[in-house]
Amino acid sequence: MLVEFIAYLFRKFIHVYVRLPTDILCNCTGEGVEDPYDCDVATGQCRCLPGYVGPQCEDCEDGHFTNGSTSCQPCGCDSFGSFDHRCDSSGTCVCKIGVYGPKCDECQPGYFHFSNTGCQPCQCNNHSSYCHPQSGICLNCQGSTKGPSCEECKYNFYRRPDAALTDSCLPCPCSTVTSTGTCHIESSGRAVCDLCRPEYEGPNCDKCRDGYYNSDSICLPCECNGNGDPATFPRLCDPDTGHCLSCVNSTAGAHCQLCASGFSGDALNHTCTPADVKTLPAPELTIAATTPPSATSTSTAVPPIGTMTSMANSTSLRTAATTQALLTSLGSPTDNTTATVTEVSWTQFNIIILAVIIVVVVLLMGFVGGVYTYREYQNRKLNAPFWTIELKEDNISFSSYHDSIPNADVSGLLEDEATEVAPNGQLALSTPMNMYKA
Repeated sequence: MLVEFIAYLFRKFIHVYVRLPTDILCNCTGEGVEDPYDCDVATGQCRCLPGYVGPQCEDCEDGHFTNGSTSCQPCGCDSFGSFDHRCDSSGTCVCKIGVYGPKCDECQPGYFHFSNTGCQPCQCNNHSSYCHPQSGICLNCQGSTKGPSCEECKYNFYRRPDAALTDSCLPCPCSTVTSTGTCHIESSGRAVCDLCRPEYEGPNCDKCRDGYYNSDSICLPCECNGNGDPATFPRLCDPDTGHCLSCVNSTAGAHCQLCASGFSGDALNHTCTPADVKTLPAPELTIAATTPPSATSTSTAVPPIGTMTSMANSTSLRTAATTQALLTSLGSPTDNTTATVTEVSWTQFNIIILAVIIVVVVLLMGFVGGVYTYREYQNRKLNAPFWTIELKEDNISFSSYHDSIPNADVSGLLEDEATEVAPNGQLALSTPMNMYKA
């Protein structure tokens, strides 16, 4: 250091006091010159600051840049991500494939694993363009996929066995209302729901299980009130209407909610019992024997008394059974009997109403016809010509009922002789009286 300082002082002294020629003096005026009076005497190379090169230290060294307003600064290019340590005037380095950034120290979107060879493309099976820059795990998978490389299907989606990983996943044909929503692929390649809910069955869980029926696309339990026929189990009712297929315990109805015909009680509490039958005494049949009025009359063959008695008993039994059934149907307090009586009463009521309407219509038509006939009679009575004949000594006069019509045309009543019409409507004949004598 001491030697260099002494040499510096010596050169300074020579430059100032000795006044060497101009071509021998140092021309160190560049931006990067460390000392404008320090240069190589033989070559004239000025002493430059770090990052500068050139005879007058006017250029930036490799790995440095300047934008014209600042001094030469290091490029700072990443040794892994850039091709070399050089950069442009803005300080941007030349990056390897998949690497970006001013200093080439980051992976581009769609690349990961920064290394001395650059960055690797994300492996997302064309379902995403982004992955984590360090781990390479795919981000924002599309096509209903998931997984580190978007190779799996999301919940409720599936992919056919022969489909490539680049194909999108398809939704399972399973409703979350009727199943868990998940599915699997059978050997045939068909998607089958994993687990149906208790009310549903079928590959796609879209059918009602036995013991249920479809009500607006929802399977509901069959309502047979505990009276469904076990022989039809487990399908107790029609899968479409919900009507019970067969009822037991002496019940009937769409849901086995009524007691069957001939039974009474409460079907919902399973207490339907046979209705009471009232026995009526059978009437006796008396046969009176009559003798023929004369011996010459033809006799009629009469069956034996025993046969006629048995026939009478049979007839009486049938009559008694019919009467008992009628009384049972009228007196039974069950729901079925009440419905039957109500139905019969309603029918009778309809017939009575219809008959009353017909009678009223007929009476109205008769009344209208009578009024019309009466009015016609009055009109004819008023309009009919009514003449009176008055015989006098020398003429015959005719007078009309319509005296209020002075201009009544009475000509033509007597067509054989000429007549004169009096102003008061009387018709006078001028024919001599003797012409009408007997």
